[in-house]
Amino acid sequence: MKKWFKFFGLSFFSHKISKEAVKRGFGSAILGFVLALIFIWSAFIGGDMIPFGLHYKNSPEFREAAYTVLANADADKRIYARIEKGDLLVKRQGGEYIADLLVNTLESDADKQSYAVGDYNLIIDTRPADTLADIEAYCLSNDGKNTEISYQDYLTLSEVARLNFDFKIRYTGKALELTEAAVEGYKTYLVGLGDESRTAVEGLAGQLAEGSITQNEYNRAVYELYFENYYPEITEYESTSKVPLLRNYYYHHYIKQGLKKYLFIFDDYITGSFETKGGISVPFYGFYSNLEEGAIVGEEASETEARAAVDGFIKSSFRANWYLNVYAYIMNIFSLAPFIALMLMVATLLTYSVLKLLGTESITSLGAMFKIVGSFSWFSAAVSALLAVILSFFVGRSLITALPIVIFFVTLVIRCIVFAVTEHRQNRQELEKREAEQKEG
Repeated sequence: MKKWFKFFGLSFFSHKISKEAVKRGFGSAILGFVLALIFIWSAFIGGDMIPFGLHYKNSPEFREAAYTVLANADADKRIYARIEKGDLLVKRQGGEYIADLLVNTLESDADKQSYAVGDYNLIIDTRPADTLADIEAYCLSNDGKNTEISYQDYLTLSEVARLNFDFKIRYTGKALELTEAAVEGYKTYLVGLGDESRTAVEGLAGQLAEGSITQNEYNRAVYELYFENYYPEITEYESTSKVPLLRNYYYHHYIKQGLKKYLFIFDDYITGSFETKGGISVPFYGFYSNLEEGAIVGEEASETEARAAVDGFIKSSFRANWYLNVYAYIMNIFSLAPFIALMLMVATLLTYSVLKLLGTESITSLGAMFKIVGSFSWFSAAVSALLAVILSFFVGRSLITALPIVIFFVTLVIRCIVFAVTEHRQNRQELEKREAEQKEG
C-alpha cells in the first residue's frame, strides 16, 4: 500500500515512478480521472464564489447605485426593504410594505433622475414571480426579410404558407389582468375545441364549486389551458412556465438586448451586473431564502450603518446561492466528463505518437501509455483548480467555466511532452551506453 501511495502521489513529479504505471492495472488511472473531475468541479465553485467580495469592493459606482436606492441619505427617496419568510417586501418612507413595482430607471425619467448612478440602472419589482405577463403575439418571416404579421393573420394562412413564419411573443411590460370577461372568452374558445377541452373546463368548474381551488386559481388555470391550446409552445421564452411570466420581461427586454450595468431587485432574488475598476465584468444572482428576517436597513440607521447593511445584504444574498452553484456545477461536470476523458485519450495518443516519431519504442502499447498519462491527471487537475481560482480574481465570471478545463489540458499536455522528451533522452543514453560497452567488449 505504501508503494501504491508513493506511485499515486509522486508519479507527476518523477519520471521513474510514473513508468511504474505500465506494470499496474487501470484502477489508478480511473481513480486519477475521478479525482480530476472533483478538482475541476471545485475550481468551478471556488472560481465562481470566492472572488465576488473583492470584485464587489472594487466596483464603487455599482455600490453607490445600490446605496442610492436602499441607503439614500434622503429619507423621502430611500426604498425600505425587509425579508419576510424568504420574500422581499418594499416600501417608501411613511408607507406600508407591499409587493409592487417601485423603481424602474429604464422607463421612468423621474426614477432615473432620483436613482440612476453613472451607467447603472435599477429596478425594484417585488410582485410575485408567477405574475402573468401581458404579451403581443406575432409571427416573423424566416426568409431573411423579417416580415411581421399578427398571430391572427398567421392562423388564416395555409399549412404550407405557415412554414415561412416563426411564432414570436413581445412582452408589453404590464401584468396580465384576468378579468371576468376575458376568462369567459377563454372558456368559450376551449369549449368550442371539442369534448376533451370541454371536459377539462368542466373539471375546473367543479373544483371551484367544491372549494378546492380559489377563483384566482380557477381563472389562471383556464387561461393556461387556453394559452396551451391557442398558441404554439413558448420554450424559447419560458423555461419554467407554459405561459409568459412578467419577470421574464426584464430579461428579454433589457438583459438579452445587451444591458450590461444594472441592479434588479425582485421578491425572491436579486440580480445584477457590474464592472470593477479593473474592467472585470461581474454578472451575479443572489437569493434571500437563508437570510435573516427583518429590515435590510433600519429606519433609524445612520448613513454609514445603512451602507454597511446594503453591502451585507448583497454579499449575503450572493453567498446564499452557493448550494445552487454546487448542484449546477455537479450537473456541469457530469456533462463534461466524456470531454475530459477525451482529453486524456488525446494526450495519450499525442505522447505515444511523439515517442514513435522520435524512434523510441520503450512504451509498447497505447494502453500502457494511457496508464502513464492517467497517473498525471489528478495533479494536473489540482494545478488547474489552484490556478483557476487565482486567475478568477483577474478575469470575468464568464470565463470560469472555461479556465479549469483549459488549464487542465495544457498542464497535462506539458507533463506528457516532458515525459516523452525525458523518455527519449534516457532511452538514447541507454542505447549509447550499451554500444559503448559492446565496443569495449
